Amino acid sequence: MPSSIFLSILIPVYNWNVQPLLKKLYAQCCGVEMRGQVEIIVIDDGSSEKFDTASTAKKMSFVLYEELPINRGRGSVRNVLLDKAKGDYVLFLDADMFPDHDDCVQVYFNWAKAGCEILCGGISYLQYREREEDYSFYLYKSKKTEAFPATVRNNVPWRYFFTSNILLRRDIVSSVRFDSRFKGYGFEDIEWAIRLSKTYKIIHIDNTCSHMGVICKERVYTNMRSSIVNYVLLLTIHPEQTAGNGAAKYARKLRSLPVFFLRFLDIVLSRLFSFLPWNPLLFLVFQCDKVVLLAKALKKHSKVQPS
Repeated sequence: MPSSIFLSILIPVYNWNVQPLLKKLYAQCCGVEMRGQVEIIVIDDGSSEKFDTASTAKKMSFVLYEELPINRGRGSVRNVLLDKAKGDYVLFLDADMFPDHDDCVQVYFNWAKAGCEILCGGISYLQYREREEDYSFYLYKSKKTEAFPATVRNNVPWRYFFTSNILLRRDIVSSVRFDSRFKGYGFEDIEWAIRLSKTYKIIHIDNTCSHMGVICKERVYTNMRSSIVNYVLLLTIHPEQTAGNGAAKYARKLRSLPVFFLRFLDIVLSRLFSFLPWNPLLFLVFQCDKVVLLAKALKKHSKVQPS
């Protein structure tokens, strides 16, 4: 007997208490129009921190919760979620997101019924209430690089494609999967979006979810450094789309510099980042160091490529 599920909400979890989001989504999905047509699948990707999510999920009739024994990574766990989904459409939400509007799921449901291909709702910080100074840099950076209205995001749809809040037709996701070569932090969603955009229409709307997983500036910096490997992989796979964008444009110019000088620049910029107090200046230093690190990585990468 064919499944009556129309929309599958897929939530990957890693070291985060997903229960508030799960309860919010469950309440939104219990409306008459969506009843019996929605499922929520939550998979914990080998978290070291444990929360009692299983008991919460058991009380919800259309929620599936599972735990993986080891961490599979951001791209791989989403493929696991896709394999379990039954819906004609899938809505990816990160565990640390929280809907800004009570009709968030209903909006996506309506767009899906209208036959859209790929829909990006966007990121905000409307519901993030903490104002500790240690987290202010992350908020500043995110508002400069991610949290844009749909009118801005639609200018370059793949560039602002974040899997933290997106709706896709399931057959599209089944035919164009995440690249499992992307391990660790960063860029697996951008790479996926570039491939998707070659065949399908990506539309951005203002159906935002607040990102609650705000981190301190040291963690932001560590994540940036660890993402460079994936950044190089992205540039290698899609040079024509990415060469003139962001840090890549400047890194390609700097990679002709000697390695020792790039290392020196990295040390100087790292120390500046550690003690500068003003977020606009911090952001400039952060971006400059990303360029330097990428230039160094590209220089190393070019040496191991066949001539």
